[in-house]
Amino acid sequence: MADEESAAAGETESVAGGQSKRGPDAAGWEFLEILAVVILAAESLRIIGSVVSGIIDGASTHLGTSGQQLLVGSAMQRAANFADGPGIVLLLVSLALLWWRTEHWTERVRRSAAEGVHDGALGAEAIQVQRLGSLARWSAGLFALATVGAIAFLIGDILVNTIAGVTSSTQWQSYANDTFSVAYAVIAFGGLLASLKLIKLCGLDKKEIDAAR
Repeated sequence: MADEESAAAGETESVAGGQSKRGPDAAGWEFLEILAVVILAAESLRIIGSVVSGIIDGASTHLGTSGQQLLVGSAMQRAANFADGPGIVLLLVSLALLWWRTEHWTERVRRSAAEGVHDGALGAEAIQVQRLGSLARWSAGLFALATVGAIAFLIGDILVNTIAGVTSSTQWQSYANDTFSVAYAVIAFGGLLASLKLIKLCGLDKKEIDAAR
C-alpha cells in the first residue's frame, strides 16, 4: 500500500513537473535567441548609419548642374553600403538560428498536442512561438531592405560610371564588380522568402496552440 502511494506521488510530481516546464517561467530567452537579436540589432544599426550617411553626403555635396548624376549615384552607393557580403552573411546566420529554434518549438508543440495537453498548459510554447514569429518578421524586414539596398547600390554604381569622361575600361571593370551586387540582391531575396516561410510556420504553431487550449 505504501509503495502504491509512493508511486502515485511520484506520478503526481512528474505531471506537476511537466506542467511547470510548460508554464510561462519556462519561456525565458534562450542563448541562441539572444544571439540572433544581437545580430539583427547590429545589422539594423548598420542600415541606419548607411542611410543617414548617404543623406548627409547628398545634402552637403554641391557639384553643380552637370554633376547631379554623379551626386545622386554617389549618395545611393553610400546609403546602400550596408547591403554588402558581411551584412547579408550575418542576416543568414541569424535566420539559421531562428529557424533552428523554431523547429525545436514546433516539434514540442506537436508532441504536446499529441499528448492531449489542454487548459492553457502550453504557456511556454505560446510565448516562444510568438517571440520567434516577431523575430522572423524583423529578419524579413532586414532582408527586404538588403534586397533594395543591393539594387540601389547597383543603380548608383551605374550612374557614377556612365558620366562623361569615364573610360570604357573603367566602365567594364565596374560592371564586372556589379555582379557582386546582383548576387547580394538574389541572396537577400532568398533570405526574405525563407523568413516569410518561417513567419508562416510560427503562425501554424500558434493555431495548434490555440486549438489545444
